[in-house]
Amino acid sequence: MKLSIISDQVSQDFLEACKTISDLGLDTVEIHNVFNKSIEQCNFNEVKQIKEILKKYNLKVSNIASTVFFMAKLYEDYEISLFNENFHVVNGSIEDHLIALENACKIANELNCKSVRIFPFRFPDNKENTKFGTDKDLNEIVKHLKKAILIAEKYNICLALENCPYSHCPKGEMTLKLVQLCNSNYLKCLWDPANSYRAIKSQVPDNYKNITLHQEYKLLKDNISHVHIKNYTFDETKVKPYVHVGILEGDINFAQLLPLLSKEKLHPYLSLEPEVDYNTTIKCIKDAITLSKIL
Repeated sequence: MKLSIISDQVSQDFLEACKTISDLGLDTVEIHNVFNKSIEQCNFNEVKQIKEILKKYNLKVSNIASTVFFMAKLYEDYEISLFNENFHVVNGSIEDHLIALENACKIANELNCKSVRIFPFRFPDNKENTKFGTDKDLNEIVKHLKKAILIAEKYNICLALENCPYSHCPKGEMTLKLVQLCNSNYLKCLWDPANSYRAIKSQVPDNYKNITLHQEYKLLKDNISHVHIKNYTFDETKVKPYVHVGILEGDINFAQLLPLLSKEKLHPYLSLEPEVDYNTTIKCIKDAITLSKIL
């Protein structure tokens, strides 16, 4: 099992994050927030700085965690907003996002990385009591994914489509359907089991609600190119009931799930995205390393 971690989970300072990650024994990072922007917005000089820092700490890159299509409107009447101002994103039209994707692919090649994360479009703020990820939505998303695939082919990059709870496809089974509809070796699933777990049930079509994480993994496994790992506990007394916790402390039993992923040996990297405080993040790294040694 090859472990990675998204650098800004450790520190928003890329140099500091890389030093800490290296000191803890990991040799690979995933890059999203860097230089107070999303990675796909970086210019040539900034990419050069990233390369120098990676070289200094002898780190490889598992995935370019771009935000392509996250803040793009799927339909013109959508109103969309950012859930977290510290989550840096690219904005603009779908065409702007495709331009950003091309830059992300160039950056990936510069950093000897063959994977770029994209999203299945943000769900809107102005459509209450609506289910997203319907067949109509998926067919509309596919039209834009096919344009993205043409860019990925040009640079020999695999697009990793993340099931995101803020998107039209929060469940892995839903992103799998998109991948199957596109039918390209340049588009695979970025599976985040915790995102599947915390999907807003009232917004998910009924036919995607009854699958366990183990069942979902078996369904997706041949189409997964990257995996994100985090965990939640559910606390119904809170306004936001899904609470981030350490990877071995939440409702998802990763001590059972990770050996399943490791046994298959299908996925280049499992990348930590704990979304917790610094000390808990460090514990997550140590726990993941310990677990990986016994798998």
